[in-house]
Amino acid sequence: MTAGLGIRVALKPKYRITPPPQLSPQVGDIPRSNFQFDFEFERKILAEAEKENMNWSKLGLENLSSKPIETSSSSTGANSDPVVSKYIASGLSREAVTLAVANYGDNPTKVREFVTGYNLLREMGFSSNNVAEALLMYDNDTDKALAHFLNSSS
Repeated sequence: MTAGLGIRVALKPKYRITPPPQLSPQVGDIPRSNFQFDFEFERKILAEAEKENMNWSKLGLENLSSKPIETSSSSTGANSDPVVSKYIASGLSREAVTLAVANYGDNPTKVREFVTGYNLLREMGFSSNNVAEALLMYDNDTDKALAHFLNSSS
């Protein structure tokens, strides 16, 4: 066996039931991934997610959104809206807060429910517009919105 190629597994004799299969001697090149998973970053995200008032800004996640959000509300007031600014200052993402305030106004409970569900579903890879529509359709019920996506995907 070539050094550094493959994985060696040893089974105790009492667990062996048949002779092991013979592997072909010519394996060829095994593609290797150079992806480095950031376990420390993942721990920080999980720790933040368990807090009641999540503050994603200290993790630098606000720069990860793939594209700016298009909203139906007037874009001129979005940046200077004191209600939006208040929620963003508390650590919520601008993208989600803008949509939440456009739909619920200054209702802290509804805005936080929407933002929490929105962030969760966006992290799962669903598009911004679909997430917003589903959360509004199901009154911020993340489970129902997720079920809607899973049942409607073909």
